[in-house]
Amino acid sequence: MNLKRKLVALLLSAVVACGLVPSLAFAAIGDIPSGETPIGQVHVSISDTLARPAGVNYPAPRGTIAEGDVDLYSSDSAMSAIVRLANEKGVAVVGADKGYITSVAGLGEFDCGKKSGWMGTIDDWFANTGFSSVTVSSGVLEPGSEVDLMYTLDGGPDLGSDWGSNDKTVASLSVGAGILSPSFSADVHSYTLTLPEGSTSVALTPTATNKNFQVKARVGGTWYKRGAEIPVSDGSVIKVVCGDPSWPTMNDAANVPAQRYEITVQVGSSGSAPVFSDVDYSDWYGDAVTFVAARGLITGYAGTTLFGVGDTLTRGQLATILWRNACPDEYASYDPKTAKNEIDIAGSADGMYYTAAANWAFANGVITGIVLEDGTRDFAAEGKVSFEQLVTVLARLCAAPGELESAGSDLSAFADGDLASDWSRSAFAWAAKKGLVEGYDWPTGKYLAPGENVARERVAVVLKRAFEMGIM
Repeated sequence: MNLKRKLVALLLSAVVACGLVPSLAFAAIGDIPSGETPIGQVHVSISDTLARPAGVNYPAPRGTIAEGDVDLYSSDSAMSAIVRLANEKGVAVVGADKGYITSVAGLGEFDCGKKSGWMGTIDDWFANTGFSSVTVSSGVLEPGSEVDLMYTLDGGPDLGSDWGSNDKTVASLSVGAGILSPSFSADVHSYTLTLPEGSTSVALTPTATNKNFQVKARVGGTWYKRGAEIPVSDGSVIKVVCGDPSWPTMNDAANVPAQRYEITVQVGSSGSAPVFSDVDYSDWYGDAVTFVAARGLITGYAGTTLFGVGDTLTRGQLATILWRNACPDEYASYDPKTAKNEIDIAGSADGMYYTAAANWAFANGVITGIVLEDGTRDFAAEGKVSFEQLVTVLARLCAAPGELESAGSDLSAFADGDLASDWSRSAFAWAAKKGLVEGYDWPTGKYLAPGENVARERVAVVLKRAFEMGIM
């Protein structure tokens, strides 16, 4: 079948959620099947996120139209799961009863060009049959499956579905915990995955370069779908396979060998850095966590394997991190039980993990306390650290004499620079000039978000950058 005919088949009968079941079968599609009880749930999303080409009068992208978990029944198809979510969210879906979705929330096929329309994946795979034929009974749809309905502008390649390519590499591999070494690359086929002590499983999320090919993981003789929790122990070997020629696909690729990747599991520590169970080491902050943990700056929560991803850093924690770096010998012999608070303002205490750090930070003008409404100061060790507080503290500690004054206070390069407090403006200007702070890239410009509470993983990234730049 040539590419043109394949594209037509895609939008008219195959992946645009079509089916071969007679239309009468969809009379009550999306309704709860009579007499059945749920066997689990699937996650369904309906989205229109692709940017429109310049110079054309197409409807603007809708973003995520609907998303959520819906109950799954033994008689369900992916189509009925989509309609069930749409009904729950009040989103109009046209054509599902005939096995062919022509419109969602008023956005129809061909509204953005002759190749535009609705396509979808099951567990990130563009199936070789329609959503109506992707069923629980076929074994493709099961509890925990991800069903995604998306709007394409060019018949699929813009969503990762490409009939013109038989590339079977894996584009990326996310691990739910642990450190993957080396960092994943499509052309590297052998890895070590170091998991926290006591780990018995790990979730792997490989993403195919061409999502017309399935990608799965295997340990021993058992296959696991993308994102599934895989039982492992020290020494387990996980084999990740993309595009096995025996697996179904829309592509003519039976003679193209699969791409195979091998991951050897190591349970325990990796070098001098602890391995945290709540850290995705393939994510944007993973390398930074390893960096600060190896240096003993952010050590995670005592008695656990948790780094604290998503938790806001406190002022006591920040003081402790900086003190550990500045006074490693004092930290090595520190006994909090005997520590005495030497700060003459409120907000610190005897016998705390941060007591000595707070004494050091206050005495050296690194953390001077916050001004309360009555004019008094409070060290506020348990208070949350905002981004402008973090940058100000780092500037006090790291800026060379005269650098803050010469940096000025102009933050006009940032769309929200005027939201920075007066006391933080010179610190932000210094940090921006150094390259320590770059801001968030949003469609309307770069944003500092100065008042944002800073998560522990973001602090790790800033500290790693400061060390690599020679600022600390």
